[in-house]
Amino acid sequence: MKEYLDINRKLWDHWADLHPRSDFYDAEAFRKNPMTLHEIEMALLPELAGKKVLHMQCHFGQDTLSLKTLGAAEVWGLDFSPVALREAAALAQDLDMVANWVLANATEIQEELVGQFDLVFASYGVLGWHPDIKPWMDAAFSYLKPGGELIMADFHPILWILDENFEHIVYPYFNTGVIEEEREGSYASPQAKRMKNQTWNHPISDIVLPIVEHPERDLVYFGETNWSPYALFESTSPSPNRYQIKGSEGLFPLVYSLKARKL
Repeated sequence: MKEYLDINRKLWDHWADLHPRSDFYDAEAFRKNPMTLHEIEMALLPELAGKKVLHMQCHFGQDTLSLKTLGAAEVWGLDFSPVALREAAALAQDLDMVANWVLANATEIQEELVGQFDLVFASYGVLGWHPDIKPWMDAAFSYLKPGGELIMADFHPILWILDENFEHIVYPYFNTGVIEEEREGSYASPQAKRMKNQTWNHPISDIVLPIVEHPERDLVYFGETNWSPYALFESTSPSPNRYQIKGSEGLFPLVYSLKARKL
């Protein structure tokens, strides 16, 4: 097993034990209204009725089940954390929703899923956990039927060059190798224990080139916003659910989104 997968799986297994009961994920509200998708990704989603959808790096499945709420005929969630998928299955059962769960690393193609999906979806905190984006893109597109679409929304790479307070540049914008840290708490659970993680920074070019340089892939849309639907920093909110970094409002992008099609 690759060392980074072992390190990061232990981290996400621990977080998946905590996140379903965190205020951040607000399980009670989700049970009343199973919808966690935001306007950025909603604007890119097609009509899902009759469609088979795969959610890559699904964590414990709230966004996956939100895609079912939007009318998808089938939803599948793929994640490398068995704890996350255990929680996802429990959540789906609790809501009496049908979903399928696949335990796998997102960069390793699962042959039984190849060519099976109308839509592959991924959202927020996705690509930085992988040393190379090309295998991730290869896997995502392998799962699509011809004409199927990949839709992604994620935090902009420029965020990850900044320190924890989003005030100073401390990391390279380009991928110069692994960034190993130890962190106490998670974005959703302050009580999470101190654990090691390994991540990589990827410039925008590393994200789009595996799409535009491939003859059977078409980049339909790429967009950036100077706000985030999540307040993961000391923030101001010029309008509801549009958060900006306090003191740097509007100066640089916080989220990117894309839609690409398999030809």
